[in-house]
Amino acid sequence: MSDLQIKLQNIIDKNSKRVEETGRAHIDACDASYYGWDSDVWDHRHAIMAAFRNRGYKVSVTTNYGVLDIVITKHIELK
Repeated sequence: MSDLQIKLQNIIDKNSKRVEETGRAHIDACDASYYGWDSDVWDHRHAIMAAFRNRGYKVSVTTNYGVLDIVITKHIELK
């Protein structure tokens, strides 16, 4: 596994753990042309979101001022 894969897998695992503990997690991403943002998260944002969906989580996305906010939540069933 490459360093990039390990890095992205760690982000996914850390946030999955947070979702299990609190019911919610989020990741912010922005184009790397802006200072201080992680270009790997931006470049692979679709794969990251797919990984959460494959784990059974709900993923919603909003964009504000060029920042992509990925919100991951547990599915709940209401009756």
